Amino acid sequence: MSHAVRRPLTAAVVATCSLALIGAPAAGAKSKVSRTDRTQNTAIRKVTRTANSANRTAKSAQRTARSASRTAAAGLAAAAAAARKADGAQGGVNAVLAGVPQITDGLRQLATGLQQAATGLTQLKDGLTTVGNALAAQEYGAVYVQVGGQDIQGTLLNSADIPDDSNAAIVTGTVLVPVPSTVTTATPVKLLAGVRSGESDGTGAANPVASAGIVTMSVADTSGGGVTVGGGNTGLAGAPITSAPNEALGRAPVYNIPLKAPRVDASPNPFGFPDADAIDLTDPATLYNVTGAGVGPFTVRNNTAGTVPVTVTFTVRFNDLTASATDVTA
Repeated sequence: MSHAVRRPLTAAVVATCSLALIGAPAAGAKSKVSRTDRTQNTAIRKVTRTANSANRTAKSAQRTARSASRTAAAGLAAAAAAARKADGAQGGVNAVLAGVPQITDGLRQLATGLQQAATGLTQLKDGLTTVGNALAAQEYGAVYVQVGGQDIQGTLLNSADIPDDSNAAIVTGTVLVPVPSTVTTATPVKLLAGVRSGESDGTGAANPVASAGIVTMSVADTSGGGVTVGGGNTGLAGAPITSAPNEALGRAPVYNIPLKAPRVDASPNPFGFPDADAIDLTDPATLYNVTGAGVGPFTVRNNTAGTVPVTVTFTVRFNDLTASATDVTA
């Protein structure tokens, strides 16, 4: 209740109380209170009680108003703090939004980098696959000596990997060949060539594994007459033999090896070669007839009662004439 309301009410109560006092009889008076007075006194008491109750209600309302005022002030303070936090949050949001273009650009650059890395890894994988295929598809020429159709142990020599660009791999060396006393007639000294290969060719005459040819080959007695060496070019005793130009290969002095041998035999033997996969480089049909009088393999005959050695010196070339520029396994 406002102060303006309380002031008239209080004045009325005081005036009423004053009238009551004026109208009340003096102490000790014996006069009888009239009915009217009793009614008036009752009304005064009622008004007094009402005024007191109104006063208490006004005070309670005042206290409530003060509490509401404090609550409103706290609410306003909280609202201000919330507004400040909202402003700060909006500033953070604005900062994030301002950085979005840079973040987006960074993500695009990251995506580009990842794509380039993936491309690089794919190229690396392809390169490693090519290298792996090349290593698995290596092929080596093998050359060894036979006397009387028998392989001579220890005479097998290997070339390096035969290039896939048709260039040559060369085998050259001198081997010691024992001639037993049982060789009493002129017996051919053959030079065989084959290829151990991991490539896909070498399946037959139409798909040879590689080609080979004699550059030079000679046989010499080391005993001073214990072995007679014959054959070779007729009329040119002691001259080396060589492969003739091959009309089927554009007159190149090499001949196809139809079948490939496995890189490793079922029973690995570094000093042996499967004869069925080799060709005879000393076949007279493939030798160069220098004099026109004839040519053939060298022959040996033992003139003693014991084994006598001879030396066989040769240089052989290997070429992969069916090489592919794009497929290292061909």
